[in-house]
Amino acid sequence: MSSDKNFQRWIEKVMSEIIENLGSNMDGARYELSKSTKLITSDQYYVRVQFTSKAKGQSEELSMVLKRALQEKIAREIMCLDSQFHNEILFYSMYARPDENFARCLYTGERPPDLTIALENVNKRGYYPCPYEYDVPLEYILTAMREIGRFHGKGYVMKEQQRERFFNIVKRLRETRYDSTMERFKFLINFVATRAIEYLRDQDHDAIFCDKMEAVLSNAYDTIMMKTVEPVEPLSTLCHGDFTVSNTLFKTEDNGQLRMMLIDFAHMRYSPPVVDLSTFLCLCCSNEIRKDKFFEIMRAYHDALKKYLLDAGIQDIEKYSYDALLDNYKTSGMFGFIIASFYLASIIENMCTNEVRTMVKIEDHAKICKRGGDKISKILADMLLQMKDFGCLERFL
Repeated sequence: MSSDKNFQRWIEKVMSEIIENLGSNMDGARYELSKSTKLITSDQYYVRVQFTSKAKGQSEELSMVLKRALQEKIAREIMCLDSQFHNEILFYSMYARPDENFARCLYTGERPPDLTIALENVNKRGYYPCPYEYDVPLEYILTAMREIGRFHGKGYVMKEQQRERFFNIVKRLRETRYDSTMERFKFLINFVATRAIEYLRDQDHDAIFCDKMEAVLSNAYDTIMMKTVEPVEPLSTLCHGDFTVSNTLFKTEDNGQLRMMLIDFAHMRYSPPVVDLSTFLCLCCSNEIRKDKFFEIMRAYHDALKKYLLDAGIQDIEKYSYDALLDNYKTSGMFGFIIASFYLASIIENMCTNEVRTMVKIEDHAKICKRGGDKISKILADMLLQMKDFGCLERFL
C-alpha cells in the first residue's frame, strides 16, 4: 500500500471517530485538511470540521490539529515514540482538567504505529508560538516561569490531596530519555557535554578546573542527568520534562498582558522542579539575562507556585519554600547546562527537521550537536562559568 493510500486510510478512520465522539449535535459534518507540518517526532495536520449545529440550527466550524507519530519503525524506536505518545495521551486522559489552561483533547489513538492525538487548534483562542527560540525577552520568560510554577503546583496539590490517584499516574509514565538501557542518548550526552571544556582549554583557562570538570562531564549522563531526574522528596512533582519555549504558546490579553499555554507532554516525569527550570533557563535564555535577572525570574516562579498552593488550600508550604527551590537549583542546575550542550546548536543554527528525522547513524547526530563553531562553544563556556558562580559546581570541585 502506498504512503498516500495509507495516509488517506488513516485520516478517514481518525476523522470518522472524532466526528462520532463529538456527539449527536452535529449534522452533515465534513472535514477539510488545510495544511501539514513536519516535526522531529511527528507529522501535524491542521483540519477544519464544518457542520450544522442541531441545537442552534446554524453552520459552525471546529479547528483541530492532528498529531501523528512518525511511521518509520527505526525512527520510532530510536526516539522512543511509543512511550512519548503514551505519556502525552496519559496527560490528557488522566491529568489535565477541562477547566485548566490546556488545549482541549478531542481524540487519542494508541495503536502503534498509528499513534495519534487530536487537539483543538488554540490559534482560535489567540495562542501562537513564541517568536523567539533563544534569547527570549524577559517578559516572555517571566510569563513562562509563572505558568510552570502553577503547573508544578498542580502536581503538589494532587500529591497531597489525591495521593493514590497521583501516584497511579506516576507509575503509568514511561521513560523516554533517562534509563540505563538508552545507550544512544547516553553516548550523545557524554559526547557533547565536554564541548565547553574544550573551548576553555583553547583559551588557556585554569587547567585544574578543566581537568576536574572534564572528568565529570565525560560521564555526564550518569553523574548529572540520571541523578537529577531521580525523585527527591518532598520537592518532586510532575514536571513537563521538555520545558522549552518551543513547547509553549503565548497570547496577548486585551489588557496587554501575556499568557502562556504548555503543550507537548511526551517527556512528562516525576522529578524535582529543577528539571524544568534549568532546561528553560539554560536553553532559552541568554547568559546575560540569566546573570542579571536570575533571582527575579526564580522569584516570579515561586510566587506563582506559592499562590497556587495557597489557593488550593495547602497550608504547609514551607517545604516548597523559595530557599528550598534555590538549593535544588544549586545542587542540580547543571542538568540544564547539559541539555543546552546537546541542543543549543540545533536551535541557533536552525537545524533542518528532515535531517534529524532521517538520521540513523549516531555519528551523524553527534556532529549536528557540535555545530556552530566557536560561537556556540563560547556561549556554553560562559554558561559553565556562570554555573560555577551560582554555586552549581561545588559538589564537583
